[in-house]
Amino acid sequence: MSHTPRLSVVLALAMLAVACGEPPAAPKTPQPPAAPAAPQAPETPAAMPAEPPKPEGPLLALDGEGIRLVRPNGSTALLPFGRPTAEAVAALSTALGAPVDRGTNAECGAGPTEIVRWGGGFSAMFLEGKFNGWSADRRKGLTTMNGIGVGSTRAELFASYGDASVEDSTLGTEFSAGGLGGLLSGTGATARIETLWAGDICAFR
Repeated sequence: MSHTPRLSVVLALAMLAVACGEPPAAPKTPQPPAAPAAPQAPETPAAMPAEPPKPEGPLLALDGEGIRLVRPNGSTALLPFGRPTAEAVAALSTALGAPVDRGTNAECGAGPTEIVRWGGGFSAMFLEGKFNGWSADRRKGLTTMNGIGVGSTRAELFASYGDASVEDSTLGTEFSAGGLGGLLSGTGATARIETLWAGDICAFR
């Protein structure tokens, strides 16, 4: 018996299987590793515009004839008693800021007196629309040109003013010196100035 037909069938089936099968996958080419991402530079904040310097106002120096304005360049100008209220309040406010209180005392001996107060215990008095006096009782750093202010001792007061004198009054231990007046905490050399004034202050003795 011949095997040729069976061999032909086997070969035909083998060829069919090869034709229907998927061709073998081509070998993959290895890829080079990805380059690391370049680091990003940190964001630079936008430059803020420089704040313009704030103009400096004058400083105040207490004076027996009014208030002395000391400008940043060192020059001084006297704001004398007798100046109109609006002008004096504006000038004082350039150094002290806005007033914190304002009112009128109708019982002052010289007549109804307007009293304008700033923070720190400084007050200015105005009679008939004009600057008439001032008083200081707490504000630190507010002194005369020679350094006398609230907190100065009696010894310092007498060393600065040759005409200084002290007396007992209904207000307390009261002194006068160079057109200034005020109260001391006692009579000894180390007694300190508690209140300082000039002009008419509407004091009730």
